[in-house]
Amino acid sequence: MDVNRSTWARLRLELRVIGIAPPVTALAATLGGAILVIVMHATGAGAEHLDLAAGAVLAGFAPLGTAVAASSVVGRDSGAELVMTTTVYRRVLFLRVGLVVVPAVLVTLLDAFVFRALNAWPEGQGTDGYVLVWAPPMLWLVALAVLVAAGLRSPGAASGLIGGVWLAQYLMGTAIRDSTVLRTQYMFMGVAAKVPAHEWTVNRIALPAVGIAAVIAAGLLLGRPERFVGSDTA
Repeated sequence: MDVNRSTWARLRLELRVIGIAPPVTALAATLGGAILVIVMHATGAGAEHLDLAAGAVLAGFAPLGTAVAASSVVGRDSGAELVMTTTVYRRVLFLRVGLVVVPAVLVTLLDAFVFRALNAWPEGQGTDGYVLVWAPPMLWLVALAVLVAAGLRSPGAASGLIGGVWLAQYLMGTAIRDSTVLRTQYMFMGVAAKVPAHEWTVNRIALPAVGIAAVIAAGLLLGRPERFVGSDTA
């Protein structure tokens, strides 16, 4: 009982440190996108438009909002020097990122079930799409956001760079899909159009593989919290 009480107290403390903005940012795109799809369905939007909207929310907007929110909690802690003397700063930061990401993951999963129930579903995707449509892109983009924020020591710069990567993927989808290498890191694979099964499989494996590598690299950088003391983290 004391252990549970201590755990909840720690989580409440970290939530106070994080503040309201990161969780709201993480959920805004996911919830806002869900509302848009529901309204489109209620107003008689065509099946093709519903499918595209659902895919954009799951594979695009949900990962973007979550990644921007995750990057905002890295490298901005004014108490980094105090944390260094009491615990591993890396563990603290990953806990805070988790408190932002986990609610977004749960809501995005709920969105997927709602969209499928409304028949708003990316063409060619089966039940495995409940997770595979959005989870690999979200892991990839969140991991890159955390790595960039840790490397640049600036959540603002990280958010801008990650937003640029997302926008480039969204606007240059055709060129990216035509590249053998780049299409393995394409977030929107299988959303706008059907793709060969082997390309889909490679993409869904490659995205989380790069994401895991980025998490490891970020962990190595966060193992040196002195880098954040006195730095400009605007």
